[in-house]
Amino acid sequence: MKPFLSNKQVGCLTQALVISSLDYCNSLYFGINSALLRQLQKIQNKACRTIFGLPRKESLEPHLQKLHWLKIPERIEFKLLLLTYKALNGSAPKYLTELLHYNNAGSDRLPSLHVPTANTSIGERSFSVSAPILWNNLPTDIKQCESLESFKTKLKTHLFRKCYNLFD
Repeated sequence: MKPFLSNKQVGCLTQALVISSLDYCNSLYFGINSALLRQLQKIQNKACRTIFGLPRKESLEPHLQKLHWLKIPERIEFKLLLLTYKALNGSAPKYLTELLHYNNAGSDRLPSLHVPTANTSIGERSFSVSAPILWNNLPTDIKQCESLESFKTKLKTHLFRKCYNLFD
């Protein structure tokens, strides 16, 4: 089928069929073991190879960057932090909002989120534990974004730089 489609069409199909499946409920993947993360990354890598028609031995990193795709661990962080932002700004379901609580809310500096103690490894992967950890490690300028769109843009840029070691 690829001979009948342009690269742009292959990219659209890949995004719609493969990448959207990787992103579906991917916040549940936070904290999974590295073997499972590698399997998910292989799927994304294969999608990239398909779009560009790359041989198996060619480096993927410049092509993933050209697509502006975050790698799987950063995609998971992006989704969790997006849910966290929405919960803190009243646009997430109440059951998520109720899981997050501020520390030092009366201080002059930006308050951090309380990280509850988890008794199990599965508990460490829960939203109530993972979201505050990721949020508290975000740069202040991202946490202080006034709109969802600016938050998403700054967050993706931050994670993209982290993912590909592109620091100023």
